[in-house]
Amino acid sequence: MAQRGLYQPKIAHEHIRQLSQWAKRLQMPMTRLINALLAHALTRLAQGAEHVSDPPATTYRRRTRR
Repeated sequence: MAQRGLYQPKIAHEHIRQLSQWAKRLQMPMTRLINALLAHALTRLAQGAEHVSDPPATTYRRRTRR
């Protein structure tokens, strides 16, 4: 259950599809996979392994409603 007032960013639809496929391949819940990926990425960022000031490779657009 979500806590009141807690920010919950939207994850791009194409990422959800890929994460779901990887979770199935690895036979693990998607939440555990996402938490592991985030923990790894945050550790790498803290170590200065990535240039966070660089723009992302692709920019995300909001999906338009039909």
